[in-house]
Amino acid sequence: MQAGFHHTDITPTTLPIRTYLGEAAAVMDPLSAQAAAFGDERTLFTMVCLDVVIIEAHLVADIRSRVASQRDIPPGHILVCTTHNHACPAVISRPSFAKDEEYIEFLCERAAEAVVGAIDRLEPARIATGSGLEHRVSFNRRFITRDDCIVSQPTGGALTRVLCNENVVDPELGVLRVQSEAGQDLGVLVNFGCHAVHHMGQLSAGYPGVLRDRLQDQLGENCQVVFLNGPCGNIFHGNFLDPHLKDTKERTGSMLAETTMRILDGMPKPADASVGVTSCTLRVAYRDFEQAERDFADPDVQGNVFQSLIQRGWYDYAALQAMAREREGGEDVEVQVFRLGKTGFAAMPAEYFMEFGLRIKQESPFDRTYVVSLANGWVGYIPTQEAFARQGGHETTTALWSKMCHDAGDQMASTALDLLQRLHAGTQS
Repeated sequence: MQAGFHHTDITPTTLPIRTYLGEAAAVMDPLSAQAAAFGDERTLFTMVCLDVVIIEAHLVADIRSRVASQRDIPPGHILVCTTHNHACPAVISRPSFAKDEEYIEFLCERAAEAVVGAIDRLEPARIATGSGLEHRVSFNRRFITRDDCIVSQPTGGALTRVLCNENVVDPELGVLRVQSEAGQDLGVLVNFGCHAVHHMGQLSAGYPGVLRDRLQDQLGENCQVVFLNGPCGNIFHGNFLDPHLKDTKERTGSMLAETTMRILDGMPKPADASVGVTSCTLRVAYRDFEQAERDFADPDVQGNVFQSLIQRGWYDYAALQAMAREREGGEDVEVQVFRLGKTGFAAMPAEYFMEFGLRIKQESPFDRTYVVSLANGWVGYIPTQEAFARQGGHETTTALWSKMCHDAGDQMASTALDLLQRLHAGTQS
């Protein structure tokens, strides 16, 4: 195997700049694009992870095209994902703001530059994989209320209505170590599922940036860290049942780094490995937006979503219906899987619910399987079918960010498992 890493700075160069909550006139800490490349005698595969909230499918195509025009690699062998960091420029549009097109052009250029740089730095390498449990920093943010509704991120008086959490949390933290033939650390991939919402509206890399910094403090600045966010649709870094917990990016990132180092210390010796990648594009239908608009008139529904988003006009059903007409009732959803040695990965273009990740991990034929979300596009939240049984909840109430049919997640998981099975059997590469 060969491996290479490179990173580029994607901190905006022109300030102030639009963000989720208005404008940011200063930078708290830099944003970056972290890229890795892996190759053997048959296959070259690359990935780049961006410190932004979302990357839309047409921008993924743009980045892939830029890379493929400079280096000999099929576009489908390039993974483009985000850390889901909300403290970033406006890379998407919402009813209350428009995306910053100038920044997006800069972002795509720098993302492609990072991938090309990783390819150019390919050298003989070996890998090792390990996992551990980190239960201190991620929490299921959806709660069942006493009147059998769902409320997301309850605070204040809403907590008095809470009966219990809706579901569990996947505490697995996955780590893949990459070393040179001389035994020097070239890079580390870290997979963990959790929203990244610290300092929303400002400019910061959030807890993924802290994680990278803490690991480089111990592994050396020449060791690159690529954070791959896992299924995080219903997972958050704040514990709403513990009012004394101080939820900061430093706490989350430092604890993840601590657990990562413990996993690295217990890993087997890195060994040579092979590479494989394949993908499939599904056509997935939207929900019935006209029915969703009627449902939203129910006070029980409106009372169990983020009130600030209602005030900003983000529940825009006319826009949803126009989008459905324009896109002929659905969207193309790319499911990409790849393997590095005996470890499988599945990449999903969504804020995928944690339960799907657990299913893929349990049913995958690989020794270990990690799931990457916010990858190769964004079709919004993808909840489980069971999550739709109760009214309310930010993730399940139909809106621009929650719009696909109720069985979309099952379709995606089944496709990923089929691709992983074929990749494991060596029938696709």
